[in-house]
Amino acid sequence: MAIPLRSFRCAVLCTAILVACAPGDEDHFVRGHGLRAALMPPNSRVSVYESVLAAAFELNDPALTLLLDRRLLPRAGGLAEDRRLPAPIETGLRQRGVIHGVCEPPISVSRKTARCAARGPGYVVRFSEVLARGGDSVEVYLAVQKFDTPTSGSSESLRFEKAYQLVHRGNAWEAAREARVRETGPPPAAGASSKT
Repeated sequence: MAIPLRSFRCAVLCTAILVACAPGDEDHFVRGHGLRAALMPPNSRVSVYESVLAAAFELNDPALTLLLDRRLLPRAGGLAEDRRLPAPIETGLRQRGVIHGVCEPPISVSRKTARCAARGPGYVVRFSEVLARGGDSVEVYLAVQKFDTPTSGSSESLRFEKAYQLVHRGNAWEAAREARVRETGPPPAAGASSKT
């Protein structure tokens, strides 16, 4: 039996609407729900990350030591290693004097302060991908963890995560909004095997 042309068009239209409204691949993401990774050259990405750090810290403070954790924050949540920052991003942050080294503390449920080799105690910073929000705005997640050096003694643990929305104005990126993110701990499997 032949399907009338009008019924066929209606069926095609309904199918197209259902497909368009179906959840996308990124709907399960905790960080940047509904957003896509921004396509930008490494130098622009370095500028975005530098602006995020400027919103979180007084970068002109000579006593501030920031170390980079090259593991990207996973979009699905938690802290497990997903992917790594490309080498040009690390190089750019070092050349601008924003970070002073690298440290990748173990991912665990321990509340002990991480230990890293550096000129003095400070903070380990870990970024998400730069996520496109539309127009000239992006979103970045920043996880911060306090660290001690082997010779500095122990200090109280501090960890937090914030989401930043940035706007491109002229030649610079500016943090327009920031929000604290609920604690994002490691997945249960990681915590069970590495408690200290």
